[in-house]
Amino acid sequence: MLNPQQKAAVEKTDQPLLVLAGAGCGKTRVITEKMAHLVNHNYCSTDRLYAITFTNKAAKEMKQRAMKMVQNGELLNISTFHSLGLRMMQQEITSSEYQRGFSILDTSECQKVIQALLPKGIKKELSNQLQWQISGWKNAALYPEQVDSSVPMAVEIYQQYLDYMVSINAMDFDDLILQPLWLLNRSEAVRNKWQQQIGYLMVDEYQDTNTSQYQLVKMLMGHGKHLTCVGDDDQSIYGWRGAQIENLQLLQKDFPSLAVIKLEQNYRSSSTILNAANAVIQHNPHPFEKKIWSDLGQGETIKITAYNSAEDEAQQLVTDISFQKRVNLKSYSDFAILYRSNHQAKLLEQELRINNLPYQMSGGRSFFDYSEIKDLMAYIRLLSNPKDNSAFLRCINTPKRGIGMQTVQQISQIAKRNGKCFFEACAQTQLLGDLSPAAQAKIKNFVAMIKTHQSMKSSAEHIVESLVKQTDYINWVNLSANNKVAKINKVKLVRDFLKWIQAISSKQFLAMDELMNYLSLQSNQDDEVAEDSIKMMTLHAAKGLEFEHVYLVGVEEGILPHANSLADSDDENDAVEEERRLMYVGITRAMRQLNISYVKKRKKRYQDDPNEGVFGPSRFLDEIPMELTSGYHSQDLSEEEQKQSNKKNFAALKAMLGD
Repeated sequence: MLNPQQKAAVEKTDQPLLVLAGAGCGKTRVITEKMAHLVNHNYCSTDRLYAITFTNKAAKEMKQRAMKMVQNGELLNISTFHSLGLRMMQQEITSSEYQRGFSILDTSECQKVIQALLPKGIKKELSNQLQWQISGWKNAALYPEQVDSSVPMAVEIYQQYLDYMVSINAMDFDDLILQPLWLLNRSEAVRNKWQQQIGYLMVDEYQDTNTSQYQLVKMLMGHGKHLTCVGDDDQSIYGWRGAQIENLQLLQKDFPSLAVIKLEQNYRSSSTILNAANAVIQHNPHPFEKKIWSDLGQGETIKITAYNSAEDEAQQLVTDISFQKRVNLKSYSDFAILYRSNHQAKLLEQELRINNLPYQMSGGRSFFDYSEIKDLMAYIRLLSNPKDNSAFLRCINTPKRGIGMQTVQQISQIAKRNGKCFFEACAQTQLLGDLSPAAQAKIKNFVAMIKTHQSMKSSAEHIVESLVKQTDYINWVNLSANNKVAKINKVKLVRDFLKWIQAISSKQFLAMDELMNYLSLQSNQDDEVAEDSIKMMTLHAAKGLEFEHVYLVGVEEGILPHANSLADSDDENDAVEEERRLMYVGITRAMRQLNISYVKKRKKRYQDDPNEGVFGPSRFLDEIPMELTSGYHSQDLSEEEQKQSNKKNFAALKAMLGD
């Protein structure tokens, strides 16, 4: 049941291939069908077939689909870039600067490292900017000596940061791509091994690759032809985190025999929606021309509505969803509310709560963001990697054991003076002579507890349970909570974490370092979505999803396109093009009905809001042909007329429902 273009993409195996897959054109199906084709026709064995995508959720879904089509499908190597990089570093650790059991630090922990490397007195905002800059250099695959910076100190800190991470045997998430790339660059033996190990490589969401990721793909392939990249230049919306749309053209340059196949038949949306999307995106330059189309019928016109205030926008939207739900017997999960920035969700969320409509917000606080989970993760990291100074600093006085900041500073000085990590310095009692007897005793007890658990031969599950019990962590969390509700929630978090580790361990025996790396990668995993609820999310979070009815709100100058994105960009045209691609992503999420709204005058979010005075309909609305829309420029009601219209809508709905 593949269309001719999909079939050609599946069967093309004799040269490198770029599949330009328009929104809703069945790219995941092509990827999984091609996996089955490669294995079932003996082009590649299952264990030598690799596929890379960008989220754990996408990788999991892809593997589930592929396993139904491929014998021994569990051997398929389907993962994120970061998971592949982790696997490579674990297998090639002896060829690298690192040692077994390295830690993976999260963003907040890396921020502390950078802050510690900077001269005293540097504001936190500046250290945040430097952290972002270092991440950008890593995404661009730059060594410190290759960096062209007007601030020499920044380059020096970059080098110190790299050296420090090696010294504590730790990596950040950027390193999971960069370090394997650098390793392949300098070791011909490792490079040859991996190029022979990968029989065929498929890359999903190729338009989102940054320079480091693309170079890793190129290095793994060598000059081979066993490569398929699938992507859509019109959905490249991650330039702010290093994605390079230019990688599409680089692929042609670096693989001269590259074939290009376009998937343009959309299986998701009506013709009206697709014609609007095509009309908007055609204002961007294209290295490859394509135009998505559908045979699902013309469908409803796109409703574009102007509101006098954000409050009116939220009220009318919720009224409309309630009406659709009751009258047309829709499920709540058929509806999605999309917005450019998270701050736009507040009024919408309040209105949904007032009307008791179930909703699910994507991008909320992660399970791994809670301090209790971070505490336990730090203990797991320290048990696995005693050189992890960041984990040591979090654990040493958690729960409180009377070891203050002054003592920690002394430990740091002792460690530095003797060329030791913090834990090693504490483990050698002869080095602690400058500390008070009381401090020495407390440190000795802490070290003994960690060493006892490091030497345990049990599974990671039992070691963590033992540690929580010996530290009396649950009781400490209970006592340190501010109120009864907080106590219940915090204790539940800890117990849920232990249950989760138990569930992971029940599938296979895990050593502590295996558990540590598994949890580090899972901390970035996508949130599960409740079944029957209205979905609320940013346009960035919506990519790859589809909904019967989409409400695209706040489509205003200063919001979409976003004023900050335009102001922060070195090239305003590039910024506008990426914002236009966001608009395209929003439009193409809709299957049957698309409602777009904007507010004529929006209140300031805060005193110095740069968006004040730049509202009004987005320029992108003028790029949608008028014949595809209804309501645009005919909804300029006065404030009183708008209120009366809202009242009538509420009254009609209540009367219909018998309220």
